[in-house]
Amino acid sequence: MSALTALAPVGGEGTTRVRVGVPFDIRHSADLRQEFVAVLRGGGGLVLVDISESTVIDQTGFATLVGAHARAARAGRRLRFTGADERTTRLLRRAGLTRLLHGVEQVRPPRRDTAVS
Repeated sequence: MSALTALAPVGGEGTTRVRVGVPFDIRHSADLRQEFVAVLRGGGGLVLVDISESTVIDQTGFATLVGAHARAARAGRRLRFTGADERTTRLLRRAGLTRLLHGVEQVRPPRRDTAVS
């Protein structure tokens, strides 16, 4: 898949919606980075990225996914992912980045009292 088709706009008002059709891996990371840069230049507000047709394959892919969020923040935009598979969700959870997942409720672990009676 070329850089021009890696992310395809899917519409929306006030929200830029895109779909990733390639894996987040070392082979596609450069194309995905370029596409994210182009999308982030093209407006304001939330960028909602559907990754239901993709998955994180390797460390470079995970860095590309997280880097897209950081790039959006620097551009004054919010970026969230939707349609993440179980593995990608687990990776983001372990990295403390579940806030990047659109529609995933933030669940905090139960608080433990440290007071000793």
